[in-house]
Formats: sequence, structure tokens, C-alpha cells
Amino acid sequence: MSNFCKYNNKLLPLSLLNFASFFQYQRFIMPISFLFYLQNGLSFSDFILFQSIFNAVCLLTKIPMGYIGDIFSKKYILIISYLLFLLRVILWIFFSGFWIVLIGEVLYGLFKALYRGNIDSYIYEYLKSINIDKSMISNYGNLTFWTSLGSAVSCVACVLLYKFFNFKIILVIELVFQIISIIMLLFIPNIKSEKTNNIGVIQSIKTLINDKKVNFYVYYSAMLNGLTSVFVWNFQPLLKMSSAPVAFYGIINFINQLLRGIGGAYAKKISLILKNKTLVNLEYSVVIFSFLVLLYAIYLKNVWFTVLSLVVISIGILLFVIFNIYSISKIHENIQNKYRATLASTNTFFSDFASFFLLLMFKISYDYIGLIKTLLIFLVVFIFLLRPNKFNKTV
Repeated sequence: MSNFCKYNNKLLPLSLLNFASFFQYQRFIMPISFLFYLQNGLSFSDFILFQSIFNAVCLLTKIPMGYIGDIFSKKYILIISYLLFLLRVILWIFFSGFWIVLIGEVLYGLFKALYRGNIDSYIYEYLKSINIDKSMISNYGNLTFWTSLGSAVSCVACVLLYKFFNFKIILVIELVFQIISIIMLLFIPNIKSEKTNNIGVIQSIKTLINDKKVNFYVYYSAMLNGLTSVFVWNFQPLLKMSSAPVAFYGIINFINQLLRGIGGAYAKKISLILKNKTLVNLEYSVVIFSFLVLLYAIYLKNVWFTVLSLVVISIGILLFVIFNIYSISKIHENIQNKYRATLASTNTFFSDFASFFLLLMFKISYDYIGLIKTLLIFLVVFIFLLRPNKFNKTV
């Protein structure tokens, strides 16, 4: 079992990082963001479009942000990323409208590029500095647990806050938690970069792509991450379509985040039990089943079946989280410190590209042929793209 609740003096800096992430993920607007969009005069199509733009920002800045992380202190890069998210909250407190929401999502994209491009590298390099880098799965799983727990708590809190306060008050409360998270980051140690001037971005990318085994981990992680985005960003519109009470927005997001946290806490144990082939085969089945359940929920438009279907899909996402943690650990085992953050960013670059491209294709298809036909097309495409036989032969 992961040591997410155990105290270890050597791991105190990572515990601080976990708690900082817990407070940073007190994002009370996120579970009801679709309602926030509607209040700002946006539509479902805008909602999907903005998520694709958000992923495009991550995509365009991901590798440069990782390269920066190999040159400068990862600690201060993480602090800057938190400040970018803080700026989004401040912007949404004082202003509103189409462009303000869009700028906020761009800031969120920059935050994510900096954060995801450096967080796992920071953890691995810190573990390596105290000679326990083999515990990467457990410690990255710990981070996943605390971030997901933070999201789960915020999902419950947002429902109560929405009942008694308007969006501006909710954002002010969110602002307080963001400030706390930044203060906690100030106390984690610096990890000296090993970046050398003769290692460039292109060479770093080639190093990742030329390793066939790592290449497959990157590919499957990207596809599963993109699918997760498609599923999750359909949660709120589906609840709206079935006329679900606002409480269900918080409940579903709470369950989703709680299951992600469980996936992080037990990632090492489950990955040891299932191994590569079984995990990939199981995820393939889960993807197909999730699409079928989603289609039937849209057809019925029944509140309780919609809620049940989203819970089932969230269980599938738990498996995606486990594979992502496992693949990140395997990638770090095969790359060198001097361009670790650049290569880690290249990995997440492909994940964000998958999210951006799939959400954009989903939006375009939805506008022209509707939701059900779009989901059917996605189902057929992913039956082909996620065939596990090639992965199993290579890995």
C-alpha cells in the first residue's frame, strides 16, 4: 500500500508538496464551471471550444516550459505556475464576460504546462537525491492521492457554497486557499539542475521518441488522457441535459476525484498485480463499455441512470490514472537527469495534444452531426486506436 498517510522525515519536503497541492486543488468553480460559463453568456459549444483552447495553450507551451525547468529551479517554476492560477482567480473575481473567461482558461493552460512539466521531475530528482528513486510510483501516487482528495473536498464544498453565495464570493474563498498553497511551496527545497548547454530540445525529443518501449507508454497515456478529457467535460452538460439538481454536479465530481485518489494511493499495488498486458487489456474493455453506457444515458435522459453511468465511467478513469502513474515511473527510469523535465514535458505534451485534438474534433463533430453520432464515431475510432495487441508485443 502507498505510504500516503505515513510520516517519514526524509520525505517531509514531498509531504509539504502534497499538502500544497491539496490546497491548490480547492478549485470551487471547477465542478460547476459549466454553470459559471452559462452565467457569463457562453454556450455548451463555447464550453467545449474553451477546453480545447486550454489544451492548445498547454500544448504550445509544454516543451518550452519543461526546458525552462531543466535550466532554472523547479521549485520556483512550480511557484510561478501557482501564481498564474492565482491570477486567473483574481481576474474572474473582478471581471466577467466571454473574453475574461477565455483569458482565465489561457492562464490555467499556462499553469498546467508549467506544473505538469516539472512536478514529476521534481519528485523523481528529490527521491534520487536521497537514494530512494525506486519509490517513484508510491510517491507520485501520493501526490495524485492528495490532489484528488483536494478536488473531492472542493466538489462537496462547492455545492454548499453555490447554495448560499454567488460566484464572486466563491472565487474569493478559492483565492484564500490558493495563497495558502503558494506559502507552503516556499518551504520545499531547491533541487540543483544538471542541465548542460549542449543538450537541446530537439535532441531531448528524439531521445524520447527513439525508445520504442517508452514510446508506447507515451502513446497509450496520451490516448487515455485525451479520452479522460472527453468523458469528464461531458459530465456537466449531461447532468444539465437530464435536469439533475446542482447537488449532483458536486457528488459526481467528488466521486470522480475520490476514485482518482484511490487510484493514486494504490497505484503501485494494483500495477504489480495487473502487470502491463492485463492493465492495457482491461482499460481497452473499459473504454468501449464507457462509450456504450454514455450513449444509453443520453438516449434515456434519466437523472439516476445518468448519475450511475458517470460513476461507472469514473471507475474506468481510475484505471487510466493508475496506468498514467505507472507509465510516468517507467519513463523516468529510462531518461537522464540533465534533460529530465524536457522529456517529461514531451510526454505530457503528447497527452495535452491528444486532449486538445480530441476535444476540438468533438466540438466540430457535435456542431455538425450532434452528440450521439459524435460519440459513435469516437467509439469506432478508439476501438482501432487502442488495440492492445501491438502494445503487448512491444512492452
